[in-house]
Amino acid sequence: MDISVTFKGGGSFVNLKPAFSATGDNVFVASKSSITQYNTKTGKQVFEYTGWESDIVGLNFSTINNLECIVACSKDGKLLVWSIKNKIKVVEYKIPKNTILFFSLLTSSLTNGLDILIAYNTKKRQIGFAALNTKELEQQRVCLKITREDFHIDVSKKNFFSVVSKNVVHFATWNSVNISFYNMAENNRNFTCVACHCEEQIVLTGDDTGRVILWQNIFKKKSQAVFHWHTLPVKCIAFSTLGSYFYSGADECVLVKWQIDNPNQKKFLPRLPAGLVQLAVSENNAYVAVATSDNAIRIVDSQMNQICVIQNLVLGSHYESGMIYDPITRALVMNGNVGCVQFYSPNDMSLLYNVDIVNQNKITNERDCKLENTDVKKIALSKNGKWLATIEERKEKKICKEVRLKFWTFNRQKQMYELNTSIEYPHEATITSIALQPVTSEDSLKCITVADDRTFKIWQLGEIISVHRTGLIWNCINVGTFRDISCHGLSFSIDGSLFAVGFDAILTIWATDGCELKSSLIHSNFKEKINFIQFGQGNQCHLVVSASKNQLSVWNILSLTITWVVSLKNIKLLVSDPLSTYMMVVCKYKSDQRTYNKMIVFEPSSSKILFSTKEIKGICDKIISAAFVPSVYSNDTRLKWYERTNLYFMTNKNELYCISKSEEPRQYMEDSNQDLSEEMSVFSKMKPHVAISQVQKASKYHQFTKKEGVMTYREFLETPIETLPPIRLVAASLLQSLVLQRKLSTNLSLGTK
Repeated sequence: MDISVTFKGGGSFVNLKPAFSATGDNVFVASKSSITQYNTKTGKQVFEYTGWESDIVGLNFSTINNLECIVACSKDGKLLVWSIKNKIKVVEYKIPKNTILFFSLLTSSLTNGLDILIAYNTKKRQIGFAALNTKELEQQRVCLKITREDFHIDVSKKNFFSVVSKNVVHFATWNSVNISFYNMAENNRNFTCVACHCEEQIVLTGDDTGRVILWQNIFKKKSQAVFHWHTLPVKCIAFSTLGSYFYSGADECVLVKWQIDNPNQKKFLPRLPAGLVQLAVSENNAYVAVATSDNAIRIVDSQMNQICVIQNLVLGSHYESGMIYDPITRALVMNGNVGCVQFYSPNDMSLLYNVDIVNQNKITNERDCKLENTDVKKIALSKNGKWLATIEERKEKKICKEVRLKFWTFNRQKQMYELNTSIEYPHEATITSIALQPVTSEDSLKCITVADDRTFKIWQLGEIISVHRTGLIWNCINVGTFRDISCHGLSFSIDGSLFAVGFDAILTIWATDGCELKSSLIHSNFKEKINFIQFGQGNQCHLVVSASKNQLSVWNILSLTITWVVSLKNIKLLVSDPLSTYMMVVCKYKSDQRTYNKMIVFEPSSSKILFSTKEIKGICDKIISAAFVPSVYSNDTRLKWYERTNLYFMTNKNELYCISKSEEPRQYMEDSNQDLSEEMSVFSKMKPHVAISQVQKASKYHQFTKKEGVMTYREFLETPIETLPPIRLVAASLLQSLVLQRKLSTNLSLGTK
């Protein structure tokens, strides 16, 4: 099977400290097994350096033999040196250690070899530190060993480095001549980060009480100076080039600039969107790279002014809203920063923009108290992408929680979403599902919300004329309940005329207009609570798929019978492709006494598995959200499912992947021996088709062409009624075509005799 799994973004690219070029015009950022070069002033990507097979554990910028180079080492010990000017790989080394945890370049010379410092796992579950030369890899100087794995390290150009682990700070020279440490156990504090002075034997450490401690005379009589402003644990520290001042950051989302000679003189860059995790200063002190936990790097000048933002896929704290496809921007819409929704383009792996839903400042935690922020819980998009519906919620134990339903409309002139309607407390409990009616017309467009208060509500777009405003707003027109049973799951039919809601184990079908109950379906042998519901698409629109915790069921709403049932373990997700008949379910399975997530692609018409993640290695991580995205060949039914659509999914490691064809499918060319007139029936003219080739042989056809068999008429009968023209315009041609075809068929049979 020619299916590939492609990495499309996500994963933290702020785990390692960025590196500036000599002039500060470029910044280098490591992400997984590659390094990306960005322009400092514009934030645009310049080049991507690859060649490592595993995750990079350290990178440095250095001038080697008059060449500006980027040097980096991966976890498996592969050391590469790239020339920045020529964009070529200069040299490659293999470090003879099993698992490298840290790497730093000490001195640089291709002739005499590179002097490097590494940290690695030892057999006794310790962390070893060694300084070695790439020309003499077997000769190494063992510097230090610690017993704990949660360590932080920084290296100075002045022949020493420092390591913090728990409540102990270590100071050591490269050749292990001088080693000293300090234990802070009596103060009940732990170290969280460390930075070494470039010119003198001075070290900065941060701890979990928000203090920054400056250490002097580190190998003799240690002296301390305390700088205290942060309330939360200090996450990152960085000296200036000469070390006269330094920067610090924590989860207060504030960058602090300190003067060492005058601790009371501080500068601040407040209200950053996320906590600070890494800091790097350019050699000329002109720029500071501030890496924040939302997967962004902000370039700040020496006056604390923000120059540009390098933003990857925003790593939110959760993806409870799921993942949906936006037809306007062809982007994936999902949770982003706290209170925001992000629009991410997976094709070029770029963040298009964020929409601030809650419009509130982020509240940071206190030292011993976690504070709740209002965040986005559910999102829904209309079929044409013009309307966006969001649910925001703030839970607080001691006070009443906040719940809001908001409707946003897309302004094509401004190319942004604008708030149309905000509804306070749309339900008396948490809203679990929301969906917009899948119709392109805005006339009486509807939205349905399902909540834990055992009700669902229908909201309708209508016109209002008042002294305050004139235009369209949303109002509640119906409230539905069923036997006072809790409800979960929601799905619209393909034309939006019906919707399904699960009440415990009962699948209920309702008419959208009038909120009339059409049927309630339950099987005596299957009484698990329904969690997910999806209507079939296309010629399977009469089928409804419902998923409970351990069971996947398909109902036929025409015959009101169950079609097939499959037992699965711990179903976590059910996703439908809105433009095809495919669906995907995520469940769990056990192998080698371990539990894995399993992804299954199927069609409601059959229980046959079209694809399973067992067929591809390396994607058994927990899947937390997924979405089908149509390709340019989505209307070509002759192609396989993975050629017509792309399946994107997010793992618990905040990494976005895509399941698609291994290579781009070639354009389909009609066979020259095929009779093209067979595809030009009256019914094919009514249905839109994708233009496959811009150059076709000129041919003349009658307006209507007969075709033997019943396939053409079956396509006509199975086409959704809202896509067809009025029946009075096609009835005559349809009847005439049937009569002529029947006569032609009779003549052929008589001629055979």
